[in-house]
Amino acid sequence: MENILFEYPVNNENSSFDDEFQVQKARTIKIKYTVIIAVFCALVMYFLSALFAKAALLFYLLTAFFTILAMVTGKMFVKYPRHFLYIKATENELQLAYYKDKKEDYHFQYKSIEEIRFADKNFTAVYIKEEGRKPYYFELNKWTPEQGFFLYTIPQILPNVFKGNSKEIAKKYGDEADFYNEVYKESN
Repeated sequence: MENILFEYPVNNENSSFDDEFQVQKARTIKIKYTVIIAVFCALVMYFLSALFAKAALLFYLLTAFFTILAMVTGKMFVKYPRHFLYIKATENELQLAYYKDKKEDYHFQYKSIEEIRFADKNFTAVYIKEEGRKPYYFELNKWTPEQGFFLYTIPQILPNVFKGNSKEIAKKYGDEADFYNEVYKESN
């Protein structure tokens, strides 16, 4: 059996990852429909206010209420991450389960990986390129162990494959201990 070099979340927590993804997906759908209905109600009230000129103030107040409700509800989209990443790195293989719109499983043999590089300057997205294939794109949640894995662990496991600027990473996040101290300080 191969040694596990890195795993996030730990295997017994992975089933809760599936459950949390389903809950987040259902919540997002519910919020989306709430916003659509609130905007529709606001528009209907606005156009009906011309028919009921005497009650126009009531319709304008209700329109304002539904517009504010749609704006507040819409801001909830920003609060929750829309993606999760399960990572398991062994001595010979990298396994990823990427939860975005649906769950997708990936298995990469280290010898088949040509390049791993960050897709943005904030280090919140990564490309993994296998031999003869287009690169796979994964978003990373900021200040999480999944981001720390690609910032610090991958360069140790695959130094010849990782294409990143370690000086820029150190300048932005510090060393590995500083990064994980900050991660776990934020979660407490």
